[in-house]
Amino acid sequence: MNSVKKNSEIILASEEEFAYAVAKGVLEPPKLSIWMILIPIIIVFFMYRHQKYVDGRKSFVKNFLVSRKLAIDAAVDAIQSGQKANVARAVGKANVPEDTRKDYAAWIRLLIEHYEHLLRGKSDAYDAMIKSAYKTRSNYLQYLSRLNNAEKQFNAVLKPHLHTTAKDVDEIIVRMESWSDKIRRAEAQRVFS
Repeated sequence: MNSVKKNSEIILASEEEFAYAVAKGVLEPPKLSIWMILIPIIIVFFMYRHQKYVDGRKSFVKNFLVSRKLAIDAAVDAIQSGQKANVARAVGKANVPEDTRKDYAAWIRLLIEHYEHLLRGKSDAYDAMIKSAYKTRSNYLQYLSRLNNAEKQFNAVLKPHLHTTAKDVDEIIVRMESWSDKIRRAEAQRVFS
């Protein structure tokens, strides 16, 4: 069986796959048409837009993983020390507005609990960790429902802070929440099939 550290790397890799799947649903790549191929200057413009899309997706994933990495690290620390996870320390490391910290902490707490369950499981593979931790699809779906609700609550209190830095925030958040839920349900179906 893997060490806690190795299993945390497996969990992080799975979270990264999840982040790329959400990014694929949220960010729209530029479309290539036959005219772009026939006119060289237009293909250059398309390649520029495509590179911006690729860079945007990488940035999305990097930012998407920040909180999850904090939660994974807190879960690893808790298991290795035999102590209760320090949610306040994880929240303190995050760069979130002060008035959103309560809802952020609730979301992070759920993530930490989830990661602790997975890390305590008796497996070396991500899907098997989920099976070991949650036993049934119903139990896992209950956790996912709680997670989705906590994310939505945090997004709701964070949204006013985002309107000043990004356009179409409402649409982006709705798409992120929708894709996250869709991908998680598919994962639950796959793992417990």
